[in-house]
Order: sequence, then C-alpha cells, then structure tokens
Amino acid sequence: MAVSKKRFRTYTGWLLATVGVVVAVCFAINCLVDPLWYLRGNVLTGLNYPFNEREAAIIRLLPRLADYDCLILGTSRASLLPEEKIEGYRCYNLSVSDGQAPEYLLYAKYLRARGFDPRLVIVDVKRAEFLGPAQAVELPDFIRSGAAPPSIFASYLSLDALDFSIRTLRGDAPHHRYYDSDFRAQLEVRSKRHRYDPKGPIKPQPAPFDVHADRAAAYVELRRQFPEARAIGYIPPESAWRIAAFSLTGQLDAYLAAIGQIAAAYDEFLDFSIPSALTDGKDGTYDGSHYARSANAPVLAGLMAGQSDLAVDWHKQDLAAVSALYHRRLAEFMETTTEAEAAPKR
Repeated sequence: MAVSKKRFRTYTGWLLATVGVVVAVCFAINCLVDPLWYLRGNVLTGLNYPFNEREAAIIRLLPRLADYDCLILGTSRASLLPEEKIEGYRCYNLSVSDGQAPEYLLYAKYLRARGFDPRLVIVDVKRAEFLGPAQAVELPDFIRSGAAPPSIFASYLSLDALDFSIRTLRGDAPHHRYYDSDFRAQLEVRSKRHRYDPKGPIKPQPAPFDVHADRAAAYVELRRQFPEARAIGYIPPESAWRIAAFSLTGQLDAYLAAIGQIAAAYDEFLDFSIPSALTDGKDGTYDGSHYARSANAPVLAGLMAGQSDLAVDWHKQDLAAVSALYHRRLAEFMETTTEAEAAPKR
C-alpha cells in the first residue's frame, strides 16, 4: 500500500510538472508572438496578423492613451493610411476589418469614458454600409460592458491565442493585410497573376444595392462624441470600375444624399471615391477597394490640407453639384474604358 501511494504521488507530481511546463511554454510562445498585441508585437518575425483586430487594436491602445491626441476610425481601408505622416499630432489608427459606424460609436464612448479627448478625429465612411441588410455589430464583450479587457494571463494561457501564434509563425494570414513591427498596416505583395485587372464591359453591381440613408445617423452621432476635436470625414479611394458598376444600379443619387447628411456634421469632408487619376487606373490596389500605404499618402496629404485634386470637397459644393460631377466623371470614365476595350489588341 505504501509503495502504491508513493507511486501515485510520483505520478501526480510528474503530471503536474508536465502540465506546468506545457502551460509555461504556451504562455511564453504567446508572449513572444503576441497575437493580441498586449506587449511589443511579434518579436520573432516582426509580422503581426490581425486575427482578432477588434480586440487587439484596443488592447494595444489602452495603456498608451496618454501618448495620443488623434484617432482614426474606419475599415481596413483606413488602416492603410500612413498615420505616422500626420504632422502636429500623434495618431492612433483604430481601424478594423469591415468596420462600421455603430462599432466606431461604441469604441468612441468606451474611450471617452476613460478620459480620452483627442484633438483630431478622422473617420472613414464605408459605402457598403448603406446597402442591403444591416451588418451585425461585432465587438469584444468588454467594449459593450465598459469593463477592462481580459488580463494577459487569461488571454495567453488559452489555446485560441496559441493557435493564432502558430498560424503567425506558419505565415497563415487571415487577410491580405498585415502589420509590420511598428504596427503599420501593409498590403502583402502579390504576383502579377493576382493583381487587380477589371475588364469591360462594366455591368451593374449585383444586389443588394438598396440604399438605407438612415444609417448616416450613426456617423453624425459619432462626430458628437468628441465635440472639441477637429473632425475630418472622408470616403477612401475606390476603383472607378466599382463605382461605375454601382452607378448602373440607379442608386448613386440616393447614396450621395445619405453622404450629404454625414458631410454636414464634420468640419471637413473629402470624397476620394469619385473617378480620379488615382482610381481610374489599376495600380496600387489588389481588389479596387484596398489601396496600398504608398497610394494612400496623397489621400492623407489631402485630408490634412483640407483639399485634394483626387477628391470632391463636400463643403465647397452642394448635393446637386456633387451629384452632377459624379455623373460627368463616370460618363467620361465609362466612355474611355469602352473605347479602350474596343481597341484592337497588339
């Protein structure tokens, strides 16, 4: 009996030691790769993948709130703005994949409750948000409840985080974007075979394309969260092929009317989705919606200058004038595209 008890204690001791080693290794790997951005990011390869961007981005910001006086809210398209080039401000980019105004609004309220009062706020307005069924709001539970985020121990002793770390080390990215060692979003380099290359003739965008102008109210309410801040709204660049396809649905004017409501609430509002020298071409984007950081440099310069040849300024023209300009630019683009497609190939 004494021998059996001794063996049991030995077995239990080795089992607990083994479990302890496994847990320690799990925690160590997660700390080194840092998939949820509690620490310094991935110190092994320098690549930080947005597996859970909505949680990781806010976790990284909270301990550093006092370091920033500028906030960017938007979709993955806005994450590609080179925020480090904004002079006179220290800007944090809280943009997330497929984000939407109701989510930004909850983030803003959460940050405001913690005393965050930025001097500058830049908001990306997403065209798709106004079309078809409403998108579900996806946010961490602690944002909804106003609580603190989970501790690093609770997060990094989990198998979910370990899975993110292993996928990071394997290069198994969830999107075509990644964050470098400075947490600046970049587009992955793609082969010529996978580059954006739309062909004519341009056809109407597939359904759903019904416009819900009432969704503009969330963007207006978002601006009110930081009343003392300089608030810049903008629509990111989008390929003229995509905008032309949307215009053929007959919903362009209804959509622009919704944008007009938002533009009136912001101190500045520039629309870079109108056909321009940037969006008429096929370079700088892999899908006609996400433009590389370098392509977004003139976009950011225009936002900070308050004007750009690549955009229409909603504060300098009324809705009728903006609509007329859109229709004229689109007609010119489609005519040129049709002629180019019809030209004999050499």
